[in-house]
Amino acid sequence: MKCFSELGWSLGEEFDENILLWLCYYADLNRNSSIAVENSNCKAIKLVSDIMLHLLVNRPNMLPNGMGEIRFQETCDEATKFFLSGNLNNKIQACEKLLQVNTKNRQPKEKEEKNCLSVLFNACLLAQSLQLLETGMEWNREKKWEMMSDVWIEMLSYAAPQCPSNQHAEALGRGGELLTHVWLLMAHFGLTEHSQAPRTCNRVSLL
Repeated sequence: MKCFSELGWSLGEEFDENILLWLCYYADLNRNSSIAVENSNCKAIKLVSDIMLHLLVNRPNMLPNGMGEIRFQETCDEATKFFLSGNLNNKIQACEKLLQVNTKNRQPKEKEEKNCLSVLFNACLLAQSLQLLETGMEWNREKKWEMMSDVWIEMLSYAAPQCPSNQHAEALGRGGELLTHVWLLMAHFGLTEHSQAPRTCNRVSLL
């Protein structure tokens, strides 16, 4: 699909960056809160993204290796400065301000092009690209949210078998994380590397 070629840059090798980038969907939910409440895909997005962010911040050892904690903090710092520069009264205004960032004719920032690991600009670019699915590609909002839900489910499914088994065991001792329950279900149905015949493969595409 055309949208995959246009949004593929947002699903790169840095898994923690993918999580932070796709949190941009909040802009759409906050702007359409009355509709989102009744949409099952929105509920799935909210649930899975909250869990993935929780793991990134509080249980980073359960996710693929990366710089998630530093990237998250630097993104928060830049976002705080960005919001303080404007006269904002609520979340909707904050989301509108992010969607007004000038990204025209600009490409996603690479790590070497910036002095920090913040993903704020790229998140703004992705949020605007997702909005264009409705205006430019004539998707309805439900179709867009279904695609976004698929992305989050794929990220969850990718992360579950990547987590070390000892981390899953520790999580069960605390009552269990959703990631661990997903891993157990995938193992039961033969969908993890441990339960399949050895094979040579690259990282699974998230789309």
